[in-house]
Amino acid sequence: MEPIINSKKERLNLSPEQLFDIYLECNAPGAPVKTILGRYGLKPWDLIAIRKKVKAAALEALAHPGKRGRKQQAIPVEQYHQVSKELTETKDALAAVGHELSLLKKRTI
Repeated sequence: MEPIINSKKERLNLSPEQLFDIYLECNAPGAPVKTILGRYGLKPWDLIAIRKKVKAAALEALAHPGKRGRKQQAIPVEQYHQVSKELTETKDALAAVGHELSLLKKRTI
């Protein structure tokens, strides 16, 4: 991860991904926490706040697990009608092939 250094030692706006990476880096065994936080212009109490947010988010996710599988998404009406039409045509073609197969079986018996 590329450190974000500010010459003025001001706190930078870090993305949630960057904050989580900092959290993971600081929680590694034997990690130099003060040095890691210093690279990003953070203080120890900032790490405490990050840890609290990570814990709260984890508990929330565990308490309210989402539905498994794909998330539903909206599709355009035109696409729905096109796919529906293709499905109907495929079902009709499959029924016709099945009918022809049953006729061929009768002739060969």
